[in-house]
Amino acid sequence: MKHLPSLPLLTLFLLLSGPAAADGHDGESACSADGYMLVMGGVADPASVPDPERAAKYGPAVWDLVESYGAFYLVRNVPDVIYEGDWPDWKAVVISKWPCRETGLEFWYSDAYQNEVKPLRKDAGAYDVGMFDQCDPGARAETEDVVPDACTDPFLVVGMTKVTDTEAYSRYSQAIRSSNLPRRAGYTLLFGGQPKEVLEGDWPADYSTMVSVYPCREAWEAFYNGEPYVSEIKPLRAGAGDFLILGFQPERLE
Repeated sequence: MKHLPSLPLLTLFLLLSGPAAADGHDGESACSADGYMLVMGGVADPASVPDPERAAKYGPAVWDLVESYGAFYLVRNVPDVIYEGDWPDWKAVVISKWPCRETGLEFWYSDAYQNEVKPLRKDAGAYDVGMFDQCDPGARAETEDVVPDACTDPFLVVGMTKVTDTEAYSRYSQAIRSSNLPRRAGYTLLFGGQPKEVLEGDWPADYSTMVSVYPCREAWEAFYNGEPYVSEIKPLRAGAGDFLILGFQPERLE
């Protein structure tokens, strides 16, 4: 389990944070299901940013514009923990929740974002941006009584999987479903699969994404580091693919 250093202050300040005034969207879209925008990226070399003063205006501008569409941020930082895989220490994950996917697209293609806000970060980093629908509500799991009463701080887990051996991965998937371990740990799936729309960047098309929430970090780690997952189930996916698992303390969920 690898803990990351803090995101370089310049990167975080330039691109991810801070409220400020911005003209936005005052109407409401007709939505029936939530949408999620997932952004992965950042500035690998802050010294390469040609106009830091301009880039510094992006975070404050985009915050209010996003909020004006009824959306909010769940996560906008580097991972708190890397459980599996390699992840650069400069690369952040930004997840926002929208009234629906269409609202997120309305924001993205709006004149305010495309012509006023997005140009502020021109040549300031590289980003992959995808828009997802929420999962089927029927796939959401209910917390069982094995989760400790003191488990009150939700923990968000981002998993990305590139399957290279479908038979091995199928055996693993069947075993994890049959075990009921995620449900017993209080697992709730927010969204997953491939994005409905790739809005920017070179999205890793051969990776499937799964973003889920557990009642607390302890509940997730008791499942992930515990039995029988470690000795009986996880070994079934050895050689089945490449796996990236990141953990975050979310800012907000609802």
